[in-house]
Amino acid sequence: MVKEQEILFLNRDKITNSAFGARLIKKVIREIGQTDRENFVVVMLNTKLKPIGANLASIGSINGCMVQPREIIKAALNMPCKALILGHNHPSGDPSPSMEDKLITLMIMASAHLFDVQVLDHIIVDMDSDAYRSFADEKIIEDTKQKMMAIMDQIPNILAKP
Repeated sequence: MVKEQEILFLNRDKITNSAFGARLIKKVIREIGQTDRENFVVVMLNTKLKPIGANLASIGSINGCMVQPREIIKAALNMPCKALILGHNHPSGDPSPSMEDKLITLMIMASAHLFDVQVLDHIIVDMDSDAYRSFADEKIIEDTKQKMMAIMDQIPNILAKP
């Protein structure tokens, strides 16, 4: 964990869309991150999808940051949450997801699944504009969930082989 502190969560309203999630991710980065570098944030939500905490999981360089799924899960388990919104900024200003962004999302989703925690979205923001990309809006979360479940369904078969 890089940094945790209390942040006022825009009146602790239920997160109902990706635009609201993007504003929240940007707020966390502005308050406890470094806007000139890539920052990876996790927002923890309760069962009513209201934010109950945020964690700045990693601060990287101008074009990437190292994210460990165990740190994301640790933050989630320390805060009794039911769901997560992942987010990070791209200092380049282009919020298009990279293959690495999709891969870390899969790894975090698989890890969270083991603890009955859902990843609802991964939002990439540009700190200098309103531009953002939502994995949920673009169906990347749903596609990733299907891939993850296909892998998880194979585990009993793998373990059953001598």
